[in-house]
Amino acid sequence: MKIDFHYHYIDGEGFLEYLMKGMDNSGVDITLLMGCPVGGCLYDAFWEGKKCGEASNENVLKAVKAHPDRLIGNVILDPREPDAIDTFERYMTEGFKCVKMFPPIGFWPDDERFFPLYEKIEQAGVPLLFHSGLTEVKIVSKEPGVRKATNSKYSYPLEFDMISRLFPKMPIVLAHMGYPHYVEAWSIAQANKNVYLDISGGGPWTEGIPIVFNALGGHQFIPLDFNRVIWGSDNCLTQAEHIARSDVFLRQMGAKSSDREQVFGGTAMRLLKLL
Repeated sequence: MKIDFHYHYIDGEGFLEYLMKGMDNSGVDITLLMGCPVGGCLYDAFWEGKKCGEASNENVLKAVKAHPDRLIGNVILDPREPDAIDTFERYMTEGFKCVKMFPPIGFWPDDERFFPLYEKIEQAGVPLLFHSGLTEVKIVSKEPGVRKATNSKYSYPLEFDMISRLFPKMPIVLAHMGYPHYVEAWSIAQANKNVYLDISGGGPWTEGIPIVFNALGGHQFIPLDFNRVIWGSDNCLTQAEHIARSDVFLRQMGAKSSDREQVFGGTAMRLLKLL
């Protein structure tokens, strides 16, 4: 089974038909679907040349209900919101199986204020997907003349180390392998067995992974566990093209056929409890 673990809902006409067609063409059985960052963030995203609007958890829920056999919901949360726990619990009752957080909108992931939410996520047994590393997401201010910007310092991979230790039963997935801080992300995963890494995105976000890995001596010096690597397209290419490119990158890193089967679906099946 192939699973796309990292895909964003786009509020554009014909999006779901486009996604279903792409899944059929690429052999993707299930897509884990999420909205965009909350807290005033909008993706500067385009689909068929048109700028897309905000994608909410509610829109994701509608999409999942329209295609329950192909889509699984991933609730995106801003842990600073006072109703974050209520929002989490509500979407878990709707069948969502993952949580997404986006620290570059302005919060440190290891802030103690968020520990009660992490406890709920750990108790629920669902994975928490964090954006890690650099971001290109833009913040659109709701107040005229007010400047706001995302800040990638909040998603530096080492910022996830402490919570990985404090909540060892909560699977934490670091998106993009922390680009460009690959070594730090690989190190966090080596030190904390509940940390997983996703290979998602386009351009340098993924193309640099095998280059850096092999330049540093590959598995001789970096004990990367392919059983904790997960594939996601992140809407950057068609799923078919992204799979093909990611497969090449994984081969360049020495991933065997059995390893790649886990990356493209096996590990996601375990985390999402689809077995």
